[in-house]
Amino acid sequence: MHSRIASDLRGAAYQRLLSCNTNFMSIDEPSRCETVVTNMKERLVHLVTVDDLSSIQMMSSKLGITQEEVRVLLTELTQKGTLNGHLTEDGERYFKHDAKISEAPVIDRKESVPDFMKFDTRPGKVAALFGLVVAVIGAYALMTADGNLQMENLGAVLALIGVASIIAGSFYLTMRKTPS
Repeated sequence: MHSRIASDLRGAAYQRLLSCNTNFMSIDEPSRCETVVTNMKERLVHLVTVDDLSSIQMMSSKLGITQEEVRVLLTELTQKGTLNGHLTEDGERYFKHDAKISEAPVIDRKESVPDFMKFDTRPGKVAALFGLVVAVIGAYALMTADGNLQMENLGAVLALIGVASIIAGSFYLTMRKTPS
C-alpha cells in the first residue's frame, strides 16, 4: 500500500513538474521541480546500470511516470553521457552499450527425458522391418512358383508370416504410454 501511494506521489510530482508554469510558481517551486527530475534521473540510471532493466514499460511502472517520459529522460541522460546506450527502433527497450559478458562457465543442462519418451522403439521397428522383408520374399516366391504347389505354399506362408510380423511390430510401436 505504501509503495502504491509513493508511486502515485511520484507520478503526481512529475506531472506537476511537466505543468510548471513560471507565471504562477512561487520562488521555491522551480527548485522542487528540478529536485524531482534529478531524483527520477538518478533512479533511472540506477535501474539501467545496477538493476539491468531494459524494458521501458517496467521502468515507467517503477518510476510512476509514463513510458514517453521515460524515453525523454533516457534520451537526455544518453545525450549528457550519463548513460551509454540506445533505444530500440520500436522504443520499447533501452540497451546499454557497455553490457558485460559473464565470465561464469557455461554449464550444460541435461534435460530429463519424460518417462513416456524412454520407450525403446527398436524391437517394434526391427519386427516390422523383418516382416516387410519376409513378405517381399514370400511374394517373390509366389510369383516365381510357376505351378509348383510346394513353392506356392511356401510363398503364401512366408507372405502371411511377414504380414503378421509387420502387424506385431506396428502394435508394439503403438503401445507407447503417452501422458494424459
